[in-house]
Amino acid sequence: MKTIRTVLVEDEHKNMELLQHFIKKYCGNLEVVAACTTFQEALTTLDTEEVDLVFLDIRLDENTSFDLLESLGHRSFQIIFITAYDEFAIRAFKYNTIDYLLKPIVIDELVEAVTRAEEHIEQHSEVNRGEILHLSNHLIGRNPYNLMVISGMNKVDFVRQDEIVYLKSAGRYTEFYFNDGRRKVLATKPIGEFESSLDQIKFYRIHNSFIINLNYLNQINKVAGNYCEMSNGDNLPISRRRLEGLLRYFKELDTL
Repeated sequence: MKTIRTVLVEDEHKNMELLQHFIKKYCGNLEVVAACTTFQEALTTLDTEEVDLVFLDIRLDENTSFDLLESLGHRSFQIIFITAYDEFAIRAFKYNTIDYLLKPIVIDELVEAVTRAEEHIEQHSEVNRGEILHLSNHLIGRNPYNLMVISGMNKVDFVRQDEIVYLKSAGRYTEFYFNDGRRKVLATKPIGEFESSLDQIKFYRIHNSFIINLNYLNQINKVAGNYCEMSNGDNLPISRRRLEGLLRYFKELDTL
């Protein structure tokens, strides 16, 4: 079989060195043409290089490999995700044209994943972008510690998503409100920048200015206009269109 042009995308240097070592020793068909440790480096490389196979760490700086793929548009290469997500959670989202390796990487699993990728390349199988989107929607925000990075004016906060009651737009900034009732964190990014990073099952955008954690939604009041009563006592407006979508969403959850 021809040499497989391969790019490695991993932001942890020790993991990168180990992956390079394993590939060199056990995967002779792979030619590593680039080893990228940042989102921007990976974006530039994959936008210019002819590539057959990419090893992608799911978390890249403050971004994700899904952000990277979206920025690239349609490019034809096989993907093996590298992840620290627990095995049970990710196994349900394993597809015909997508594979993954768990950290720490096991040699036998690496060889098996590469063998499957070689078969897909020989068959000219393309990665299904719908599968990528589905995987992204289920995994974003589910890192081992469920932490979210919020960059402010003078500090960086690391918060657990399950502690967030809601997000509020403040122009070019975003306010985070938490379940302790006291904390409020101001982020220097607009609210739309955070929407794709939140757990898509727990969080819902009820208004252009608000994203709520459904775990803290007490009830929806329809008497004096539509608004959500949150567990911390705050009442947040929900647009009519978003209300209809939320009710449909709850019905869909009931059928799962």
